Amino acid sequence: MKKFIVKSATYLFIVTGIAFLVIYISILFKPAYFLGSPTDYFICTFQYNQISKKSDFRNIIIGDSRGNSSINPKIIGDNWINLSIPGSDFFEGYITLKRYSLKNKIDTLIMVYGLDYIAEKSVFFNIRTIPFGFPNPEELKELERIEKENMYLFHGIKTKNPGLLHINQITRKLKYLHFPYFYRSRFMFGFNNLMYSRSVLNSKKNKLQSQLEINRGYINFGDAYSNSHNSISRDTAFMPKPINLYYLNQIMKISEKEGITVILLIPPMNETSFKFYKNSTYENSVNQFLKTLETSQNKLTIMQKPAYLPDSMFGDSHHVNKRGTEFYSQTLKNILK
Repeated sequence: MKKFIVKSATYLFIVTGIAFLVIYISILFKPAYFLGSPTDYFICTFQYNQISKKSDFRNIIIGDSRGNSSINPKIIGDNWINLSIPGSDFFEGYITLKRYSLKNKIDTLIMVYGLDYIAEKSVFFNIRTIPFGFPNPEELKELERIEKENMYLFHGIKTKNPGLLHINQITRKLKYLHFPYFYRSRFMFGFNNLMYSRSVLNSKKNKLQSQLEINRGYINFGDAYSNSHNSISRDTAFMPKPINLYYLNQIMKISEKEGITVILLIPPMNETSFKFYKNSTYENSVNQFLKTLETSQNKLTIMQKPAYLPDSMFGDSHHVNKRGTEFYSQTLKNILK
C-alpha cells in the first residue's frame, strides 16, 4: 500500500510539473495568449512602450480607458500624446509620469479617471497590471510597504491580520512572476486562440497598434449609441481609499518638482446616467471630495464640465463614441486656450 501511494504521488508530481512547465513556456513565448485577453495585452503593452520612449511631446494625457476614448490628442494640439492605460488608476498614472519624465520634458499633465477608479474600484489591477508586468520589482515592493502601513491589499479588502496580508502579497508576487498555477484555468482558451484564431488576432493587433500610433494613444470606441446606465449607487457615499490617493500625491510631488501644470478631468457621463446621479448622496460626496482635494493640492486644477453629454455621443455606458470624442476634445482645446 505504501509503495502504491509513493508511486501515485510521484506520478502526480511529474504530471503536474510537466503541465506547469508547458504553461510557463507558453506564457514566456506567447504572453498575449496566456496571460489574459489578447486585445488587452496588445493595447496595454503598446502604451507601456510609449511611456518609456524618448519623445517630442511635452504635454501628456494619462488615465483609464475613458482617458483613451475621451481625448484625441491630435485635435487638441501638435504637442500632445495620450498615454492612458485601460483599467488603470493613480498607481499606473504615477509610474507613467515617473518613467516618461525620465526621458522627456513635460509642460502639462492632464489626468482623466472615472469616479469609480479614483475611488480605487478597478478590477483590472489584478487582471492586467500585475500579469502584464507593468510595475518593476522596486515599484511593487514600494506598494507592499504602503499596504502594510494601511493594512489592506491594494484593490482588496482591509485586514487586521499582518500574516494574511503577507500571504496575499506573496500570492500576487507569484502571479507577477507568472507562476503557472494562476494561469492554468485559461490555458486551453489561450491554446485554442493560438491554434485557430492567430491570424485574426494578429490582424487585430496590427490594426489596434496602428490606430494607437497614428492617433497618439487615442482609442475609438465606435459609433454606437448607448443610453444604458453606468450602475452608480445614488445612496452610497463616495469614499476613495488611501493607497490610490497616496499615488495621486506622488504624482503631484513629481509635477511640483518638475514644474508641470496638472489638470484632473472628470470625464462626462452619458445623459441617462447623469440624471440618475444628479442630486444624489453620491454626487454630493463627490463634490465635497473634489473641493477638499483642490484646496489641499494648490497646484491641481479640477475640471468637471461638461458633466454629461447626450446619449448619442456614447458607445457604451462609460465611453464616448467617435462623435463624443470630437466634441469633448474640441471643447477641451477651447478651454486650454
